[in-house]
Amino acid sequence: MRVIAALMWAAGLAAAQPPPQVFDGAVRALNSGNYAAAEEGFQQVLASAPNHIGALQNLGLIYSRTGRLDQAVQTFRRALELRPGDRALLKALGAAYLKQGAYTTALPVFQKLVEADPVSARDAELLYLVAAGYWKLNPTLEGQREVGRFLNGVPPAPASFVLCKIYYESGRFDEAADQCRKTLAADAHFAGAHRELGKALVSQHSPGAEKELTAAVAQDGQDAVAIYYLGVALLQDGKVEEAAVQLDRATRLDPAFWGSYYYLGKARLQLQQAEQAVPLLRKAAELNSEAAVVFYELGRALTATGQTAEAERAMQRVKELRALELERDAQALRKK
Repeated sequence: MRVIAALMWAAGLAAAQPPPQVFDGAVRALNSGNYAAAEEGFQQVLASAPNHIGALQNLGLIYSRTGRLDQAVQTFRRALELRPGDRALLKALGAAYLKQGAYTTALPVFQKLVEADPVSARDAELLYLVAAGYWKLNPTLEGQREVGRFLNGVPPAPASFVLCKIYYESGRFDEAADQCRKTLAADAHFAGAHRELGKALVSQHSPGAEKELTAAVAQDGQDAVAIYYLGVALLQDGKVEEAAVQLDRATRLDPAFWGSYYYLGKARLQLQQAEQAVPLLRKAAELNSEAAVVFYELGRALTATGQTAEAERAMQRVKELRALELERDAQALRKK
């Protein structure tokens, strides 16, 4: 979720270089979740330096995060023409294909990475992307067997970790938790295992979630995802003030993620701090305009602060979004 340092290199510049502060400002905007300003900055860089790899890769990331997947794919492919075989670009391209649902296109990209580097057998992120591609391409028992064959020979800890993440994404939280426990049994310090186990337990509203997520944060104090889920777990356990502390940390570590603002807004409402809840929930709604729960909590906060007209608009948005959800569910049933 954080923009990694590797996105910030500036190799491959054209002769007419843009002022470095333009690129640096765009990176700051991206890190703060201001995608519009970041996109404008990277486009400005590319206008004078069309082969600026850092600007291309970051622009592709913006397109991917904002749902413009065709543009993301085009941008990553353009960058790969300049830097063929770059692992970070290939992973980003493959991930964009997965988001498009283009699993048959995504798999060869990931397979190329795995085959080119035997060390990839321990790259849990890459293994997950490949396995997820197999799973989604064929979400049947045979697809599961295909994933098993792919993971055959992978060390036990990363293999179980990949299955934990796949089960979690499939909503099979019991199986996800079981696989993450196997990961920790094989390697008690496996990066991300406490976090993923905690996520599965949060989804089950299990009291064990707080313990696992506390361990994850102790392992990596800058893990915004673990801190966010720890805040959610504390909120589920009724530890509202502690939850607010963690969720506030999460908003600062990843300003572009709507969920941290949403749950922090909920915590502020529970603490009778509606004035503080309103801007948080407005930010959540700005970052995710399709979540009915966000507008519902925003409506409650606005009502509590006497902003009745805006509260009515928020609640009207709730009705619209729930009607869309019902229509999508009905369409899904008709297809079965």
